[in-house]
Amino acid sequence: MFTEKNSIFKWCSFFGILAMSAMFWACSDNVAGGASGDAGVVAIKDRDIAGVSQKGPFVTGSAVTVQELDGITLKQTGKSFKGTIKSDKGDFAIKDINLQSQYAILEANGYYRDEISGKKSSGTVTLRALTDLSNRKTVNINLLTHLEYERVKFLVTEKKKPIAEAKAQADEEILAAFGIEGDFGKPEDLNIFESGDGNAALLAVSVLMQSDIDVAGLTERMGEFSIALAEGGSWDDADTKTAIADWACDVDLKGSLANVRKNVESWKYADSVPLFEKYVTNFWWDNYGLGVCNAKRENETKRNVNKLSKLYNEYFVCEKGLWHIPGDDAKFSSSSWSGGASSFGDGSSSSIYDPFVSSSSSMPEDTIPPLPADLDFFDSTYSFDGYRSFGEGKQEVWFLTSPGRLVNDRERRDSIASALVNLMGTRGFAFEGIINNDSLDNVRCDTLSYVYSLKKENVVYKISITKELGMGIMYGSSYFFKVKVVVLKDGFEEMPTTDYSSIRFFKDFPEELAFMEEYSSTKVRADYDDDSLMIRWQFRRNVDSTKSQQYQFLPELAKEKAAEEAFEPFLEALPDNGFTFVKSDSLGRNSNMSDTVVVRYFYEMETPAARFMLRAEVGTVGYPFFGVSYTFKYGYTVDVNVYYKQKPERKGKSE
Repeated sequence: MFTEKNSIFKWCSFFGILAMSAMFWACSDNVAGGASGDAGVVAIKDRDIAGVSQKGPFVTGSAVTVQELDGITLKQTGKSFKGTIKSDKGDFAIKDINLQSQYAILEANGYYRDEISGKKSSGTVTLRALTDLSNRKTVNINLLTHLEYERVKFLVTEKKKPIAEAKAQADEEILAAFGIEGDFGKPEDLNIFESGDGNAALLAVSVLMQSDIDVAGLTERMGEFSIALAEGGSWDDADTKTAIADWACDVDLKGSLANVRKNVESWKYADSVPLFEKYVTNFWWDNYGLGVCNAKRENETKRNVNKLSKLYNEYFVCEKGLWHIPGDDAKFSSSSWSGGASSFGDGSSSSIYDPFVSSSSSMPEDTIPPLPADLDFFDSTYSFDGYRSFGEGKQEVWFLTSPGRLVNDRERRDSIASALVNLMGTRGFAFEGIINNDSLDNVRCDTLSYVYSLKKENVVYKISITKELGMGIMYGSSYFFKVKVVVLKDGFEEMPTTDYSSIRFFKDFPEELAFMEEYSSTKVRADYDDDSLMIRWQFRRNVDSTKSQQYQFLPELAKEKAAEEAFEPFLEALPDNGFTFVKSDSLGRNSNMSDTVVVRYFYEMETPAARFMLRAEVGTVGYPFFGVSYTFKYGYTVDVNVYYKQKPERKGKSE
């Protein structure tokens, strides 16, 4: 008896060149992929394979194996090569791999660093990647390679698709399940520690799949997803999708999503964490039926139409590019995905950089204890920013923010604060004095706090009020005030809640950046991050005159010669002052602020004391007035993140 292939070869011997074509197609039908265009089985000899394994990154010592697949059936042959994760970055390298075919499965098993908690996972997880090693020496193992695995096998073995085509289809279907569109290349090339939309999508899917469940729940969720996708090509589990959306909405509105970025940055393996937040945000927006929130929909109100959601029938309003619940200022956070101060990301459509969320973390509202009954004059219009406890509960501290943010209304802010003071007076509080607030920025925050106190039986209440100013470019300045409530019991001596060792109190201007003042009109210490000992300085130079005109008549301002000519001397000065060129690119600004293209330059420098990461953008800065006309200043902006290797020594500060 002859196999089908033997029959074909016999046929070829009689019909010569004409039948050679038929032989080619028949043979290729049996090769993995089963469709025309496959190159056939290729042996892999003495190949070194490296990569990273990430859910979050797998920890040191986790197991990695390369398993050989039959080139025709894609079944495992039993031949494998073993390795281990070399560091908590998740990197591995396996040497001298020899396979009969180019198709292989890479598998990682072990503990991983959880992006949500920032800590090592409580249990182990297994991730796989099916790959073609023909022209590849690097294979990353991640959640996308794992979720595509069963779907790719089905499409190849049952639908006779080539592996490359099957993988492309599976990847598109996975991303579609999370409302993500785009061609991001192969999943085994993606890395959550690198910039780019594909890497951002990978991190977003990883965050969404983890959400608030444990490792066992994640393993079950991955399995259910893979089974659903394998034969049907979609993930239609409405209950699970809604549960994830409710979690994403909650952490997004509370600002807790920023903790994920801080966790990944704190591992110190990423120069720039990709902008994953936009995909997380879009996921719950789509799940609730809200759609995009953009300038055209500003102030539009829409209802959550998902009947499975905990927030079904809740109304959301579109403001400043974000959906939030009207009147719920405590949950309305600036978790915008336009970029963070601590990262030099790959940019976004926004021309405004969001301030870095400082490391003085706030607790979710549902975990903050209620205020004592004697302080019931702080009604629900005040938002709770955090809570701390000392001496086994003998000192409790609440941090609050005044009702709303009063745009361009300093008098209204002061009248609300005055009403609070008068109300405290009716409850017996007395003015105690003025203390130094030690604010980060004296321009945006009053340096003084006004303290009031009341003693009642064995309890002392102390309330301090500080005026604050938020510099909001979109709609003008927003005025509000901060409140700190301290409750002391049983004569407990108050412990300070200000950590003077915090990096925010190290305000000295770095000598290494002194030369930049010559090339800038303004300089400001913009942000800080205690976890990474980072301080960000921002420099700006506006040249030429400001011009106001209607939006529809805006020119391509980034190409203005005045800005470019002013920028050149600054670029030339960077190498002379120790900075090394890294890369340059351009950033499209397709928002209501500007349609121009901004050119960006990246430089870095390392000294014994710190690492300096510099990003310079030459183009325009737009300021809208009343939503109609815009003032544009031609020039450039420079951000420098200074990462100190140890806390710098403060000058002239007494404890």
